[in-house]
Amino acid sequence: MIFISRFIQSDHSIWFFVAFALAVQAAFVYAVANDILPENYYAMGRFYILLILASIYTFFRKGVEGLKKLIRPMLVWKISIWWYLFAGFWLMAFAILILFFKNLMNGEPFTAIPLTFTMFDNFKLLKGIFLASIIEEIVWVGLILTALQKWFPPLAASFILGIFWYLWWVPIIIYGEAVIPNLPVAILWFHYLGIAATCAWVYYHTKSGLIVAFMQMLTNAVSLVVPILPHLSDMPTYITFIIGKFIVAVLLFMLFGPKPLFRREQKLAY
Repeated sequence: MIFISRFIQSDHSIWFFVAFALAVQAAFVYAVANDILPENYYAMGRFYILLILASIYTFFRKGVEGLKKLIRPMLVWKISIWWYLFAGFWLMAFAILILFFKNLMNGEPFTAIPLTFTMFDNFKLLKGIFLASIIEEIVWVGLILTALQKWFPPLAASFILGIFWYLWWVPIIIYGEAVIPNLPVAILWFHYLGIAATCAWVYYHTKSGLIVAFMQMLTNAVSLVVPILPHLSDMPTYITFIIGKFIVAVLLFMLFGPKPLFRREQKLAY
């Protein structure tokens, strides 16, 4: 028991937590897919389980103060309005730009890009996006990314986080319930690397979990507003969008820091 207690208290226990969370996620999706658990547990259950596991892990490591520290970045809102504008519009603007260049290459530069805002009439969908974004920020960014930066610089840590994030979503994508259809599992590797790196970059400069969660909400909404997905445009366009997001995330680090990119600073960022 003493050994287990010391292990949980150590920084290295984050690797065990991630492995356990991925295993639980795969088991949960398998149980729902094979009617072992009711289907109605699935929609938000996968996110609630992740949050519960993170809360238990944090409590056993740091107690109530650890839980408060985990939530505290969500209360940081006094930051420049430019960060809110970036978080709210950068990905939508990028998706529209990709579609514009697609039309340009097809010789149709003035073809209108149809935007769909019907999602805003679906309260259940909006609530799901809202809760999932907050939970993902708290667990993936607030807990795991912060822990990884004890060994790795922010960009490298974000890439490792992106791998974990991708592996967490793979069972869901394979199961194909409550996700966008026709998503290419292999190329989504870059999707989560790009998301993780962008979140890490914003979090590093703002120290605000709230702005990261807000950006996640808008990121999740973009695919429902702009016709960039494979079944709405085509697979090459979607792959260009995914790879482009990844490149933009890396460029943000290269142009605006923090640096060094792949060598840990003497002083930790967080």
